[in-house]
Amino acid sequence: MANECTVRKAVRADCKDIWEMFLQSQAMLDVTPEQVKFSKETLQRDGFDCSPPLFHCFVAEFRGVAIGYALYSYQYSAYEGGLEMRVSNLFVKEVYRCKGVGKLLFEALIEKAKQQKIVGIEWMVFNWNRTAIKFYENFGAQDLTITEKVHAFRISLSE
Repeated sequence: MANECTVRKAVRADCKDIWEMFLQSQAMLDVTPEQVKFSKETLQRDGFDCSPPLFHCFVAEFRGVAIGYALYSYQYSAYEGGLEMRVSNLFVKEVYRCKGVGKLLFEALIEKAKQQKIVGIEWMVFNWNRTAIKFYENFGAQDLTITEKVHAFRISLSE
């Protein structure tokens, strides 16, 4: 399956598919569309209508149909002394999971980071998502909660 899949940079026309997959990912967390704080229009504006874009995205396709995406941005790491990639969301439609699609998306992120001489890649995973944790550990990722004794915090400033 993965050998028939392509990963490419997202374009503005992909926003509908990315948005629908994002809603699917949120539904898995029992988040309703009404509870989602950003919209397809926000996705278009922030990723494709502003310069520089606030995020970047890869889309995985199978026979011309979007089946997954990886949304990421950049931030400066004072700890590492350079730019790091921050993966906001990596999602593969349920029927295409465990077929190498997520691996292709994550490898695309790693390759992009290497090309840009990024010092590291960071993301968050729910502690109950053992499948995702194992997936990332297979790439050599370290759980910073364990290795660095770091917890992630957030202050939400949106209403």
